[in-house]
Amino acid sequence: MKNLKKSLFTLLLLAVLSSCEDTNISNLFYTPCDVDHRFEQSMAYNQVSPIDTLHIDNNNYQFWITSDLHIKESTPPYVEQFLKNAGKDSAQFIVYNGDIYHGQEAYATYASQVLHSQSPLPAFYVAGNHDLYFGWDIYQNNFGSSTYTAVVKTPAGNDLLIMLESASATLGNSQYKWLQEQLKQRGNYRHCFVFTHTNLQYQHITNGVFMADEAHALYRLFSDNKVSVVFTGHSHVEKQQTLLGVQYITTGSLKNGQLGMVNVTDNEVRVEFKHL
Repeated sequence: MKNLKKSLFTLLLLAVLSSCEDTNISNLFYTPCDVDHRFEQSMAYNQVSPIDTLHIDNNNYQFWITSDLHIKESTPPYVEQFLKNAGKDSAQFIVYNGDIYHGQEAYATYASQVLHSQSPLPAFYVAGNHDLYFGWDIYQNNFGSSTYTAVVKTPAGNDLLIMLESASATLGNSQYKWLQEQLKQRGNYRHCFVFTHTNLQYQHITNGVFMADEAHALYRLFSDNKVSVVFTGHSHVEKQQTLLGVQYITTGSLKNGQLGMVNVTDNEVRVEFKHL
């Protein structure tokens, strides 16, 4: 019996460790897994603090997307450089696609203060697995909802941004159904972008990804609804591919000086990988 219990504990530990390439053993027993509960709290937050439409004067625009900042008790040089450069470029907004800080509440508070006060452009935030190590409430208190939509309005038409929370490597039932409802409105928009932290498939390292059945369902859902681009982070490895007519972009980590520059026009969406 002792050997059985030991084996089961070892398997559980390995499963948790495989969910992130930079896991701290002290974090393992604090990671909340109730994604449906987090979704409901995001919906409640959205009712109180809805996201404003972002108005852009030109039909063509650019935005920057980054992930895996891993901010702790001080601002890393790569974050300082990113914030400085973003203000000088032609970008209209920024998406921080998960792993913004490194788990602890003090880190979350510090990251929130830095990004909210120093980001030179409007910004959207998505939760990653590192952000939830010490609790969902810490993330929500500092960055708000992690499941929501935003609209970018241009003279030529509107573009839809869908933010999804996948810190537990799943959308859960409630969030998946919500996503289906949002995509029913796809025909009203010029482009549709989906942002979520966790990868839909393994990318060079054996970190946590969606289960195959859920990933396949999402591939079909995104294809059937003509999603323009799906953005992920998490693996710290740049990747760009097209599946069933949909672009899938994984940006490398800002920790490694990597980000994506997304150029949007009437007819296409072109993503360039940029190194600071």
